[in-house]
Amino acid sequence: MNLLFESIQSLVNLIFLIVILGTLIISWVFADRLRKRHNADFPWNKALVIIGIEVLVFIAFNVFFEIFQANWIWISIGTIIIIFIILSRKRR
Repeated sequence: MNLLFESIQSLVNLIFLIVILGTLIISWVFADRLRKRHNADFPWNKALVIIGIEVLVFIAFNVFFEIFQANWIWISIGTIIIIFIILSRKRR
């Protein structure tokens, strides 16, 4: 089971890496085009805030996934019970 969890974590970490690098590359391309076409500055502070949020989400995912790996049985049982309760409620 650990091999499955480690594979999932590695795949998601790779996706996070691609997203962060993609944000940097796209920001650089837009900054270059904006400077060449309009002689204006790119709002790097906003791009860095977005990259910072992406990095924080990346760190939070890894922390919570480590907790999930340690307690996956209890978390799965709790999730199934919560989903069952939500789906079995009568709609008014």
